[in-house]
Amino acid sequence: MIKLIQELNIRNFALIDEIQLELSSGLNILTGETGAGKSIIIGAVSLVLGERGSADIVRAGTSNAIIESAVDISANRSVRRLLTEADLHSTEDNGMLLLARQIAANGRSRCHINSRLATISLLKDVGDLLVDIHGQHEHQSLFRPEKHLELLDSFGGLVSLQEKVTEKYNQILRLHSELANLEKDRKAQLREKEFLEFQLNELEEAKLKEGEDEQLLAERKILNNAEMLFELANTVYTKLYGGSETEDFSIINGLKSLGFSMSKICQIDAGKKELDERLKSCLYELEDITRLIREYRDSVEFNPVRLEEVESRLDLIFKLKRKYGDTIKEILEYQANLAQTLDDLSLSSERISELRNQIDKLTEEAGRLSIELSEKRQEFSKELERLIENELHTLAMEKTVFQVLVERRQASTRSSAALDYENDSPRSNLLSIIKYDGKQYELGPDGIDDIEFLISPNVGEELKPLTKIASGGEISRVMLALKTILAEIDEMPTMIFDEIDAGIGGRTAYIIGQKLKQIAKVRQVFCVTHLPQIACMADAHFLVEKKVYGNRTKIEARRLNEEERVHEIARMLGGQKTEITLAHAREMLNVNGKRDA
Repeated sequence: MIKLIQELNIRNFALIDEIQLELSSGLNILTGETGAGKSIIIGAVSLVLGERGSADIVRAGTSNAIIESAVDISANRSVRRLLTEADLHSTEDNGMLLLARQIAANGRSRCHINSRLATISLLKDVGDLLVDIHGQHEHQSLFRPEKHLELLDSFGGLVSLQEKVTEKYNQILRLHSELANLEKDRKAQLREKEFLEFQLNELEEAKLKEGEDEQLLAERKILNNAEMLFELANTVYTKLYGGSETEDFSIINGLKSLGFSMSKICQIDAGKKELDERLKSCLYELEDITRLIREYRDSVEFNPVRLEEVESRLDLIFKLKRKYGDTIKEILEYQANLAQTLDDLSLSSERISELRNQIDKLTEEAGRLSIELSEKRQEFSKELERLIENELHTLAMEKTVFQVLVERRQASTRSSAALDYENDSPRSNLLSIIKYDGKQYELGPDGIDDIEFLISPNVGEELKPLTKIASGGEISRVMLALKTILAEIDEMPTMIFDEIDAGIGGRTAYIIGQKLKQIAKVRQVFCVTHLPQIACMADAHFLVEKKVYGNRTKIEARRLNEEERVHEIARMLGGQKTEITLAHAREMLNVNGKRDA
């Protein structure tokens, strides 16, 4: 069997200086004199599992209390998944989980999971998947009605059927969510449809093109300055080429004259041939520039009609920018979104009708499965009641009545109204209505039933929820009975029983020990007891003692060897160790086949 909680280290906690315990995978028993500090150790376990703590638990004279635990989670998929989601899985894939809790003398608390800082809520979530502590209300999963439903379904082999209901429910929920999104602001959107269509028509008629505004601005600038551009171009042309009545000299004619002179130089000095070539190149370049300038001058257009067209187009673009976006690109994106919105509005009515039909069909299917599941729950609840009552009767609770209450959730008026699509959008957490035998029931992820375990420990008392049981001993025995029946199907890997022996003895104590031993075959069990009939069943037996060293009191705990167990069982039998009690202790250990763990 896999060891679950393998180690527990406690330092500076209450009266504890330091305790290190290595636990067994089976039945771990804590014994000791009354007031020795056994429950303090259980309290330390609660803290490392995420329960609240205060500064008064820090040992006097120390700065902080530290509780650490090493847990094997190699077979616990739920915990591994939770840690992976929180990015706190171990870097070494050895299946080990390290939990640590530190509480400072000033009350500040720090939690670590796998040596990394974690929130106390996450630590508690992990702890809730690892351990049930019975005898204290903080850690009892069986006090939660949702756990009762889960256990009844497991007991009756109904998990597969329940999962089918859950699947249908989740499908309905997804469709409801989509429907709610479509219905949301739908009337307002329909009122805006005409306006949206006007906007789209306006943009489509504009036929904007990206970059068009920059081109038009440049064209307008040219048209506005056409006369100036003509005059400037003509001046450049005249200076370069001549042709003006007032212009006797042109740059090109001048260069030609210079070229003639340069040719004469080269005839005399052949070494200046390169300069002659460069001068000719300048002349050719200027002649080309002159040609281009003439063409540009002749192309300059004095066109008031075109200028008016450009101005009008720019006015339209600027108006559209004020309404729809700072750039043409943004306007075109808005136009595309408008078209998509209008398409969606056109399709939404068809989709709404389709969704309603799908929801109705799925609700009908879920209803059929839920009724079948509910009827089987009613059937198996009676069998579970009988078995648990029998277990309780063997645990000195002979008059106890136990009931598995299975009630179908009646649909409320608000729930029914919530399905009126015309007047109210469906809520995302809506429970669909199941109609059966003239009644209406609310569908949830687990079906249409509310399930709770009720108990009456004494004759004449009314049935009450498990949380209303006052006696710690009764609580633990009820839990033990439930665990005995459900040990094979309950997935909680470790159970801790505190005060389980309150008010019992003799044969009942022996029966409790046997049941703990039975559970410990499939689960790790940690039990605090004053009864030798229970202690003798241990796979690992730990003795808790309170000792005084000078003016300092300390709680110590250690695992007992074979002979030490004999002496501790003898003490529990008679207070004083005699040959008779020692012999009796050896016999009890021999009969139960566990002389040493």
